[in-house]
Amino acid sequence: MGIVGAFIVPHGAMILDRERARQQKAEKLHDAMLETKKAIQNLRPEIIFLTSPHGISLSNDFAIYLNEKASCSAEWNGEYEEFVCQVEIETNYTEQLLGYLLEKETAISGLAAYTPSVEIKLRWGESVPLWFLKDIPAKYILMSQPLKRLENAVDMIPETLTLGNDLRLFFNKLDERVVIIISADLSHTHQKDGPYGFSEQAKITDKLLGQWAETLNEKLLTKKVASLLPEAKVCGFIGFVLIQGLMNRLTAYKPHLLLNEAPSYYGMMVVHYLKD
Repeated sequence: MGIVGAFIVPHGAMILDRERARQQKAEKLHDAMLETKKAIQNLRPEIIFLTSPHGISLSNDFAIYLNEKASCSAEWNGEYEEFVCQVEIETNYTEQLLGYLLEKETAISGLAAYTPSVEIKLRWGESVPLWFLKDIPAKYILMSQPLKRLENAVDMIPETLTLGNDLRLFFNKLDERVVIIISADLSHTHQKDGPYGFSEQAKITDKLLGQWAETLNEKLLTKKVASLLPEAKVCGFIGFVLIQGLMNRLTAYKPHLLLNEAPSYYGMMVVHYLKD
């Protein structure tokens, strides 16, 4: 069966609880995540591939987790510690995918925390979306992004586009139903009192990212948005490039932008890519 749908989702902990989300004017994002959960449930995935910029990162390589299970905590600044879950990792296909990508000379490594038989501990970048999906009976393939994305995101564009296409080729050969999830937030410079300060480019960049998400116009992402990264500080950029590479030849999948908002110093959006 292969890929049956792809999604871009945020990982801000404020969206986990609707009441606390309402207090921060983020309740629409909470509701969009509930709608996303329902959409994924309807696809009946057997395997869910998820990548986040805030995983257990290597310096230069993407990393595929080789542990058998993962425990998730969405704790953030002493709050949301009650939002926990456990997921099972699809170890067979994880090993196959790693070998497949290494044969293609991808900058990727396998990563086992402690020993493969114990749980790898995940934080907000993976745990927030996984908490919403915790009741879906699927196994996971989890991939982190390298630390070099922080300073060299533009230089990573070619290899990340290639990686996205290679993921498409691998997953579309499987008999199982596969869902792709990109955990990613937008610009982080929306507020003067935020940790990264204020930039007028944040609002402009997030608007461009919304336009890109609805069109998958590669130049819009890799040229216009890329040029604004130093001021906007988009944590999800590499994830967006990855899904661009993956979706370039999946023309039957149509985009649906549910929401694009910045209730905090960072922006968040929810996007579905589904067949008509």
